[in-house]
Amino acid sequence: MIGVLNRIPNVVCEVGTCVFPASFTEYVKVIPGNPALRHERHEIDIVLCSQHDRQFELDGLAGVVTAYGDQILHQERE
Repeated sequence: MIGVLNRIPNVVCEVGTCVFPASFTEYVKVIPGNPALRHERHEIDIVLCSQHDRQFELDGLAGVVTAYGDQILHQERE
């Protein structure tokens, strides 16, 4: 759980269609939304509201689609 720093004001959570203000950043591994890159895996930094960050801390966000159109892979917390 990392606080949101150096972000523009009023940024919202990047999980799906969530519109709550973001207050945390997390690195997640994703399956790209671009069909040409579906076989690749990328690690991206997304911003999360407190509800989605709590879910990430408890059981991850596997299968959730980000604002980028990527699908989050199941991963263990470090």
